[in-house]
Order: sequence, then C-alpha cells, then structure tokens
Amino acid sequence: MNKRLICIDLDGTLMSQDGQISQRNQQALKKCLLMGDIVYFVTGRPYCFAKSLALTVDSGIGVVAGNGSCYEKNGSLAIHSIPEKAVRKFVDCLEEEPVHAFFKSLHEFYSHDLYDERFLYDRMNGWFSDECQVHSHVEMTFEELREKAADIHKILVYAENRERLKQFEKEAEKIEEIHISRYNEISFDVTAKGVDKGKAIRDIRECREIPREAVIAIGDASNDLPMFREAGIRIAMGNAESSIRQLCDWTTAVQEEDGVALALEKLYRK
Repeated sequence: MNKRLICIDLDGTLMSQDGQISQRNQQALKKCLLMGDIVYFVTGRPYCFAKSLALTVDSGIGVVAGNGSCYEKNGSLAIHSIPEKAVRKFVDCLEEEPVHAFFKSLHEFYSHDLYDERFLYDRMNGWFSDECQVHSHVEMTFEELREKAADIHKILVYAENRERLKQFEKEAEKIEEIHISRYNEISFDVTAKGVDKGKAIRDIRECREIPREAVIAIGDASNDLPMFREAGIRIAMGNAESSIRQLCDWTTAVQEEDGVALALEKLYRK
C-alpha cells in the first residue's frame, strides 16, 4: 500500500467538547501509523497545545498549528510570521475599533485584554514539554503592543458583538500583508498573506513526495476548506456545516460519537 498523508482537524473533529481524544480515536490514529501512513493534527490552535496533545497519543504524529503558520517538516519547524509592519497596522485598527485580540508567537502571547484562559495557555505549562512552554503578556497598552509583539504568526480576534466584529474585519482586510480566516460568527484568525492550512499541507506532501490523491482530510468548519482543497479524499464530520458536508466525499459521525475513528476504520476496510 502506498503511503498516505492523513490530516485531521482538532476542535469539532478529533477532540470531544471537553478537549479529550477518545480511546477509540487514539487507537485508530495508532493503526494509521502502524500501517505506514503519515498523520498530522491540523489546527488553528497554537503549536504548544497541538504538539503536546499529539505527544499524548504518539510521538510519530506531526503538527500543523496556527492555521498553517507553524508546522513540522523534515524534523524542523517552519514558521511564517506576519510582517512587523502589518502587525503595527493591525494594532492601529485595534485602537480605533477595540475588540478582543491575542497576538501569538511560538512561546510569547500578547494582548491588551485581561488574561483569558480560553485563548492563553500558561496554565497548561505543567503539561507542556520544555520546548512548548509559553508566557503571556496581558493588559498591554497599544503602544506596548506595537513595540513588543514580535515574531507573531497568528492573531486571534474575538467579539460577542457581531456587528462590531464585522466592522473591525472590514478595516483589517485593508491590510494587504495579512490573511483572515473565519470559523464562527464571533471570532476569526489572522495569519500572514498566503498562509493557511492547505499551503502547509502542500509543502509537507511535496517534501514527502506524496501525491495529492493520497491526502485524506477530516474536518468540520470553513477554516478547513484550504485543507480540503489539498486532499484527494475529503471527509466531513457529522456536526459540520451543511456547506462543508456537500463539498466532501462522505460524512462520518459527529465528534462525540468518534467520527474520526469511524472514518479511518472505513478507509482501511476499503
């Protein structure tokens, strides 16, 4: 059997709603590795979390984090940072139309907001390996953000006021050096222009000499679309948006019913 590249989203896909990977899903992932296939977690989450989660299952699992801005390739880490000039422009927009924003580099996170456990990960340092330790700088002034937020490869933007978020997004879209990806109605991610999950997967598969038709992608949301475009087999979760399910080759069960494991088991039966 030719080697395949199996790309799996985390939130809404592999992980349950409480952030766990079920035993059945873990067993299915390990079987993929035993069969000689390559497995990657592909997520908008930061590298510190995605890598640490992968290590709880198997050290052979690779990671694409930050919506493709940070990923493992050839035993090293490829990082595509947002240009510093674009980060400063983004802070200018933030000062004009305040929403919640979290600027993320590999080990340092920055925000003008209060500490928010939903988007910052210091509390997990006890679980993270040494190379995944992180530190957050919060309640910063906008001027401090301009000066100190360096090597940023992803910005998470959040606002419960949807109209305010849309207005901010319109202003941010004027910054030519960035790319915006939506995954729900109250938040979006910012990466450097030309950076997304699909570009990272393409780079990995070309490096490993894996044809596009041997790429399997499993996901549930609109920020998975670039990943699906790079896949020969596209599998939607049962909890995915209808537009995602229509795009994919087939739909598996919902995340809480081990949809990933069921899809992989079906794949190997074929």
